[in-house]
Formats: sequence, structure tokens, C-alpha cells
Amino acid sequence: MTTTPDIEKTTETPFECHFTLAQEQSLLDALQTHLPDGVTFSNQALKRFCQQGAVWVAELYKAAGTNADANSENPKLTRPGRIRRAKKVLPAGSEVSFYYNPAVLNSEIPSPVLIADEQAYSVWYKPKGVLSQGSKWGDHTTLYRWVESEYRFEQPPHQRPCWPIHRLDKATDGLMLLAHNKKTAQQLAQRFERTNADDEPNEPRQPHIRKIYQAWVKGEFPPDTLTLDAPIDGKAARSHATRLAYNAERHQSRVEVSIDTGRKHQIRIHLAQAGFPIIGDRLHGEADENAPDLQLTAVRLTLLSESGEMERDYRLPDALNTLMT
Repeated sequence: MTTTPDIEKTTETPFECHFTLAQEQSLLDALQTHLPDGVTFSNQALKRFCQQGAVWVAELYKAAGTNADANSENPKLTRPGRIRRAKKVLPAGSEVSFYYNPAVLNSEIPSPVLIADEQAYSVWYKPKGVLSQGSKWGDHTTLYRWVESEYRFEQPPHQRPCWPIHRLDKATDGLMLLAHNKKTAQQLAQRFERTNADDEPNEPRQPHIRKIYQAWVKGEFPPDTLTLDAPIDGKAARSHATRLAYNAERHQSRVEVSIDTGRKHQIRIHLAQAGFPIIGDRLHGEADENAPDLQLTAVRLTLLSESGEMERDYRLPDALNTLMT
């Protein structure tokens, strides 16, 4: 067994615990057996940690027609994945990783809001503070996991597995898509990545799912639409920003932004580089601890056909728009 070195193992201190099963055992029993010295958790707590995505397992891979076991010369393991069911029985040779961070596991999030249920996928309002994807320490504060574990759809199936199709920063709120089966997840992901036939080979891709954002930025934004295409992390990136309003008293502009690519923090970086940092941006802008929350919201999602015609159009209700007036 290996654990994070040189830190005191208490329930107030984050730690990692990694071990390989010598014999077949339930995950719950294995965790109790291999907890670091001085650390104790009830079975109920360990079950909760599994549900929150803090326990990962790589099981022994058994190909059809073989009798592979942990004593094989080169045993093969499955790709590590989160295990939610603590009572699951694991074969000998399975590798278990437990990532404990009380700050993560005790975190709570505001409730997302269902915008549209299309059965195979759904559209949600993700509040600020809700994550798009988890980390090794857990995923219970993500949109997809909240929907899987906390939400009951009016139309059957009432509980559904979820696959996130795209991301929004933790500090950004707005519309997000979730798929409810693998086929739909693949199809929607491809639509984000697909290139139109008339695109130039070296140009950023034109997605068949368009995302529209609104933001408040510092300064008086020009009246004409700006196309911002500075590369991000060496990759092509393109954003289009248009002024909607200007508040002379605050010297701030409200802008609408569409993106042709989806680089990390793309809108925040492009607007800051153009001299119009987003209000409340503590990473790429000029905001301090007294500034308001990040003034960036995803307000519209449009699904386009192969020919570019609108198939579905989802807009954030005004009641959920948290941008300053």
C-alpha cells in the first residue's frame, strides 16, 4: 500500500490511498482494511465517498475464453474508473485508489434547473459554482452527477445516466447539454467538432451546435462586431463579439459573444487581450476580491442541421439570467 507521504493522516487532512487486492473482496471491506493508520471511517461514510466519486478501481481484465488471474505473468487491468457501489465484489489483483479531500467531499452546490427534456438529451441551466467535470477527488458537485443522483424527470425514464457534451467554467453560468445514452453523446460531441464543407482547411471549425454568451466588460466596446482570433495554447481559436449596450456611468459594455472553437477560457482570454476584460474575472481580468461574480453567462444553444438550418433553439429564461442590468 502507498499513501501520500509526509502528512498527518486525519479526517481533516486530504490524503491518497492506493492498494492492490491480494484476494477477492468487497470494495467496502477492502477500504476498511487498507485505510491509513490513525484514520477511521464508518461504513456509511465510505459508501458516501464512493457515491461522490472519490474511489477508483482498475479491475483484472478477463478476455473471452481466457482464465486470466492476478498471478498471471502480465495481468491486464481495465482502465481505472469510479466505483459507486461499495458492496461490489472485486477480484484479486484489482487496484484501488481512494482520494480523500474533506473540502471537496463536504462541498454543496446550488440546484441546476431543467430547461428542456428531449429524452435522449436534456438542456440545463448550470449555476455558478457547479462544475462541468469532476476530478480524482470526486464529482458530486458536477452538473451531470447532480442530475444522475438528485433529479427525477417527469417523463420516463425518471432517472437517467448522463454524459456531459461540453464544458462551462465553474465561475460561468448558463446553458449546458447532457446526453442520456452513449450513442447520443457521441452524436452531439461530433456535432460540436464537425467542420462545414465550405470551411477553409486551416480555419477554425464551424460547429453544428452554436453557443452564444453575454458578458459585461470593462470599457466602451466598439459598435462594430469584433472577430478575435488569437491562438490559445498554440491552437486556432475564434470568437465574435458584438456590443449590446454601454453603461457610461460604470464605463462598462454588455456584449454578446459567439465562438467557433471551444478553447479553455477562450472568451475570457480573447476579451482581455482585446482590452475589454470581463467584469469579475479574477484570472484573466483586473477583478479583486471585492468585485462581483464573473459576468459571463451562456444564454443560447442552437442545434444546426448539416445544411446549417436551425433544428433546435434553446434560450436562457430572463429569470435565470444573473448578469448585472
